[in-house]
Amino acid sequence: LGMRATLTRGSMSLSQKDGGLPPESVVQTEKTILADSERLIRQYHQQDKDGLLEVALAPCSPFSVTPDIMIASAELAETYQVRLHTHLAETEDENTFCLQRFGQRPLDYLDAVGWLHDRTWLAHGIHFNEEEIQRLGAAQTGICHCPSSNMVLASGICRINELKAAGAPVGLGVDGSASNDHSNLMQEVRQALLIQRLRYEADEFTHTDALTLATKGSAQVLGRNDIGEIAVGKRADLALFKLDEPRFSGAHDPLAALVLCGASQADAVMIGGHWKVKNKQWLGGNITELMLRHSRASKTLFSV
Repeated sequence: LGMRATLTRGSMSLSQKDGGLPPESVVQTEKTILADSERLIRQYHQQDKDGLLEVALAPCSPFSVTPDIMIASAELAETYQVRLHTHLAETEDENTFCLQRFGQRPLDYLDAVGWLHDRTWLAHGIHFNEEEIQRLGAAQTGICHCPSSNMVLASGICRINELKAAGAPVGLGVDGSASNDHSNLMQEVRQALLIQRLRYEADEFTHTDALTLATKGSAQVLGRNDIGEIAVGKRADLALFKLDEPRFSGAHDPLAALVLCGASQADAVMIGGHWKVKNKQWLGGNITELMLRHSRASKTLFSV
């Protein structure tokens, strides 16, 4: 596709029989996880000719990995200077689990295994108290807000303004297909605006704030200062949308229309100064053939 991506090597090592969430069939040993994590970093991290691909390490959640994997992953990430990612403070159940299993709240646990720093970003970050928000800001640990997933699962609402005020980078994500079936980041911008309006007054969280989460905020979460905004010296990563459909007609503010009227598909996409999409068509090949390959791969996966 020619896309810029930070791909994570996920891991699960704490099965149901050991008190975790995942079934035994999907967990791996610490040795397997760490060996494959190192292989992927060495083979793919910033090794492509255009510098588009990064690799990060992503033990899934406190429910699904052991502290040993968290510690070892942090050490491996430090050795290779790659980023760390996990899901944290998503539900109240997680708080209860961490208190019962580790004797700590999720953020204290994260700190204890060496993850509370500026190379870590966390999905969700809903159930933090005031003191924890300040610690996240001081550590510059990033938060990825996933509004649609949080609504589907009734998880709660991320405290974006408080996190940003404390100094924590905050970006926007769609979570995974298990809890967000459309995975459309432009629609996620609108969802972020709507759910945050349930927490804040209209002038405290605007369409511009929502767009910033998806652009500059997300670049900050990934530790990138070369993308996320249109400015001299930045990489030319652009998504362009037309507003010539009836649903956008009469809008006085094109950026507000982009968010509020439900833009969903970019008309043109440029990555690193190279056009990848024009007139809503992918320029890199046959999209129908790509979808057929995807469908075959999916069927193979489900048959395993």
